[in-house]
This record gives sequence, structure tokens and C-alpha cells, in this order.
Amino acid sequence: MEADSKQESSLDTIVAILIAVVVAIGALIAWRASLIDDSSGDYDYAGLQANVNAMQARALNYVNTYESYGNYVNYWRNSKLGQLIGQELESASEDQVQGLTEQMKVADDLADANSTMFQVRYLNRDGTYSTQRQLGEMWADAMKKSNIDYTTQYDQADQDRARSRRMLLALMIVSIAPVFYSITESVEGGKKYLMIALGSIAAVAGTVLAVLVELGKI
Repeated sequence: MEADSKQESSLDTIVAILIAVVVAIGALIAWRASLIDDSSGDYDYAGLQANVNAMQARALNYVNTYESYGNYVNYWRNSKLGQLIGQELESASEDQVQGLTEQMKVADDLADANSTMFQVRYLNRDGTYSTQRQLGEMWADAMKKSNIDYTTQYDQADQDRARSRRMLLALMIVSIAPVFYSITESVEGGKKYLMIALGSIAAVAGTVLAVLVELGKI
């Protein structure tokens, strides 16, 4: 009888230790889940900032690009106008020469003025202006100057939220263990060991899941 009492006392001590260990593990898992959830919030905020930066960069790029394109159009129009007037001069009468010459000079001067207001490297071989190439180059420059990759930030936020949910699932599984351990006080004989075994299985399963989530395996 005394031996049974000592065995039951030892078993109660083991259960108490197991409960304490499981509670500590659960607290650690809850802490990690909280940190991961906070991280997802940080990535969301970073994504919002990057999105704002991207919108500003895109708007500025379009303004600058189409301003350059407008200057190119003015250059092309005045250049062609000067050429057409030059062709008319070949067959113009003496009375028309002076007027046409002045008009051609004005057109050429305007073309020269506009030629410095766009970058010739964006001209295609056929003489057209590549707005897409300029936009692409300006976007690449904007990426170097500031964070505009908001999709990466949002994707990371989604991944962290998913990790946080899996960590909370691990916490739920671990939290089942103390329930089984507590039941040992109200059952007798082999049922005590069964409850301890079930509780330990839940504790181990939840802990393993938490470790795998922490390591990024799942």
C-alpha cells in the first residue's frame, strides 16, 4: 500500500513537471507566433511605403518621358517644316525667296532648340521616339534610388501570416497536452498512463510542428 502511494506520488510529480514543461513550450510558441505576426505587419507597412514610392516614381516617369516626347515631336515637326520650305525655295520666285528663307530659318532654329530637350539615345533606327525604352530605363533608376518593389513586401507579409497561423496551430496542439495531464488526477490505474501518453503525444506533435515552422520547412 505504501509502495502504491509512493508510485502515485511520483507519478503526480512527473505529471506536474510535464505540465510545467508544456506550459513553457506553449509560451515560447505563442511568443514566436506573436513575433512572426508583428513581422507580417512590418512587411505590410513596408509594402505600403513601396507602393506609394512606386506610384510617385511611375507618375514622375510618365511626366518626364512624355515631356521629352513632346519636345521630340516639336523638333521633328519644325525639322520637317524646314525641309519642306527648303524644297519650295528651289522653285520659288524672287519675291518669295526672302519670306521663305526667313520661315525656314525660324523652323530650323526651333528644331535646334528642341533637339537639346530630349535624349537622342531613345530614338529608334527609323527616327521614331521610344517612350517605352525611356520609361523602362527610368523605372530601373527609380528602383536603385528607393524601394518600389511592393509585391515582394506583400508576398513576405502573406508568408509570415501563414507561418503565424501554422505556429498558432502548433500552440493549439500543445495546449491539448495539459488537458490530458490534468485528467490523470481523476482516473485510476492504467488510464493514468494512457492520459500521460496522449498528452505527451500532443506535446511532442505540437513542438515538432512549431520547430518545422520556425525552420521554414513547412
